[in-house]
Amino acid sequence: MRTYELYSIKEPFWTHYGARPEMIAGLLKEYKYKEHVYYKEIEKQVRYITNLVPVLEVREYLRDGFAGLPRFRVFMRGSLLVCQQNGSEAALCMNDHLMILHANGPYKIEHLVLKLLATYDSRYFITNSENGHYNWLKSPVEDQRKFG
Repeated sequence: MRTYELYSIKEPFWTHYGARPEMIAGLLKEYKYKEHVYYKEIEKQVRYITNLVPVLEVREYLRDGFAGLPRFRVFMRGSLLVCQQNGSEAALCMNDHLMILHANGPYKIEHLVLKLLATYDSRYFITNSENGHYNWLKSPVEDQRKFG
């Protein structure tokens, strides 16, 4: 099972730290360790730079995104959304400042969920603590090249 954590970063921080994702990743890595001496301060910083997850809006957007696709089954219950197709499964759990994506099987469904989330809000930062990978779903540096 693959597990990803997604945070919606507020605009000023997304723009400022866009070319330096390691800065955001470092803060989020420290935030995961509740035994950290400065955990309360780190928690305040994470809450300050992240947006609240609009659970209902995200659910509806993803449901509509999957609606036209053949052979996809989508289940929703509260802040949980589960998508299935041909042995693949992705479960997205949404909390206040964090979304967690659990995926099994081929990468097709998780890729589609991440692609839909990137079109919904381009400021998502994704981490995979199992292998230490992190990055923006959509790079602010690419946006600046297109429009700047």
